[in-house]
Amino acid sequence: MATYTKNKPANGASTTFKDTYQEVTDAVIQALEEGTVIWQCPWNSAGLPKNITTGIQYRGWNLLWLNFHSSLKGYTAPYYITYKQAQHLGGTIKKGQSGTKIIYWATIELKGNAANSNQEQPTTANNDEKPQTRMVPKVHTVFNIDQTEGIVFPEIQSLIKSEHERIEACEQVVANMPNPSRLITNGSQAFYTPVSDTVVVPSLQSFNQAESYYSTLFHELAHSTGHQNRLNRKELVDTDGFGKTNYAKEELTAEMTAAFLCAITGIQQSTLVNSAAYIQNWLKALRNDKTLLIKAAAQAQRASDYILDITNEAS
Repeated sequence: MATYTKNKPANGASTTFKDTYQEVTDAVIQALEEGTVIWQCPWNSAGLPKNITTGIQYRGWNLLWLNFHSSLKGYTAPYYITYKQAQHLGGTIKKGQSGTKIIYWATIELKGNAANSNQEQPTTANNDEKPQTRMVPKVHTVFNIDQTEGIVFPEIQSLIKSEHERIEACEQVVANMPNPSRLITNGSQAFYTPVSDTVVVPSLQSFNQAESYYSTLFHELAHSTGHQNRLNRKELVDTDGFGKTNYAKEELTAEMTAAFLCAITGIQQSTLVNSAAYIQNWLKALRNDKTLLIKAAAQAQRASDYILDITNEAS
């Protein structure tokens, strides 16, 4: 199996947001060029990626990336820990082990020209004004629990659901989506039409597996979240056709959203029929916009949260 690497920042310094975007993009481009779609990687039977010490589940790009990483390396579970957390638990990281970088959002204060460039009018000299800030992505390193030693972790149990449980979970996701679009389930193909706000999918019986049906439905529901009456996503509202920038961004968001929902329900995400064409389209978009992946993953998390009616979690 191929190994995907990222460049390290010089002198161990915190990576700037520009470097973070490029590192993530370079790694995914390498994977796509070799035919690997990271967000379609099978999900671990132990559950979704999370920090083992806090129990907090990773979200957005980190969720997709760490699931892929744990699968690539053959780790027993997608559970991660920082170097300091390992030390705090009385253990350490095994010699020779390399960590993987995940993204966290930092608030930076804008000064001088940087602050003024983000406003239509220059700032005043009022000392009572709050400093202008901006959220930027930076990185820190985590290690899978299989890379540690001297730490006893709780026994890992499989969370594999029965087929009935998986299908029931899918049905609940569809039924509980707030403010849903019109749904037609006997179409000749799968698509979403913003003008009439309608999701169309072929009948369940026309799919070889029920999981393929629900994976396809999740993809189209993801598109529907971009409607003006929901998340008002620019890439959907101002679509520009296959092969164009907005189209590529919207399809990437829908694919990642479907990946999140498949993970939550425990089903396997179906592969796009014309996946080769989509891969080339994504490669073109990624080479033109290094911020695309992280932003699409954030949009996908919001779309997933909308479908699941989650309103109290930060993306």
